[in-house]
Amino acid sequence: MANERLGEKNIERLLNEYRSERRRLMFQLNKVRETIAELKAARADQEKSDQKLTAPGVKRGPGRPRKDAAPVPAPKKRRKKRVVAAGGYRLSKWDEMVLGTITKADKLLPKEDLMKAALAWAKKSQPRMTEPEVEAKLTRVLQKLSGKRGDLGTHRSGLRRGYHYGLKDWFFTTSGKLRGQHMDKLVLK
Repeated sequence: MANERLGEKNIERLLNEYRSERRRLMFQLNKVRETIAELKAARADQEKSDQKLTAPGVKRGPGRPRKDAAPVPAPKKRRKKRVVAAGGYRLSKWDEMVLGTITKADKLLPKEDLMKAALAWAKKSQPRMTEPEVEAKLTRVLQKLSGKRGDLGTHRSGLRRGYHYGLKDWFFTTSGKLRGQHMDKLVLK
């Protein structure tokens, strides 16, 4: 009954799959057996060397170790994390380029506009960078600067994909929303 449903080609294919699976499992089983044999031999060698090193009758029972035993090393001191000043991150050239572009435009800019400025800037200052490398670097810079300690705020209009990036002063500190007096800086194309 199973033969009628599967067909001759499917049965042959299944047989070949099961045979190859069996060969693979046999190979793995042989490897495991060899590894076990090697480990048993290594353990036996270790036990023989341990028996040669310990003198008979010198075994120590449970309890407190002798005072002349080797001292336990003191725990390592942990380094304290450096506290960054309230000003936020130390800015790199890339950070300054993004902040300068937004300040110069005096608008909330989407990533695509910042990408155009970043490509132009990278041609001059870092000509070996390719376009995907510039985009990856810009993405990291925007994530860094729009984070909690960064100098950028983000606004999502809902009319287009992505965020509009603006200076932190243009946003409320508590809610992170764009202030009313800066709504005119939001330009939607």
